[in-house]
Amino acid sequence: MNAVVSRRCLTRVMTDDDRGVEVAQLQSVMHRIQSSLRDVPIAQREYIANALLNLAVTRMLKEEGKTLTASILLRLGDVVANSDSPPAPERAVDLNHINA
Repeated sequence: MNAVVSRRCLTRVMTDDDRGVEVAQLQSVMHRIQSSLRDVPIAQREYIANALLNLAVTRMLKEEGKTLTASILLRLGDVVANSDSPPAPERAVDLNHINA
């Protein structure tokens, strides 16, 4: 599955030769976020995951629209529901397949 290259959006994972470059950028951003979260007060840390998810979904809706966002989230939900372990944080989640 080929994805359209977008410089404005890090939610797309490249499936061609440039895949490693975009995944590396995503990993860099994830590392920066994790580093900055250490400064969040302990009383607020339980809200981090939900806040990040809300930001991500809002951004996806704005950039990709309802239909594509729903498709991505459906496939992500399928990966979570059918995996024995959580996705590895250092790898992009493969959303090319869905279990029927």
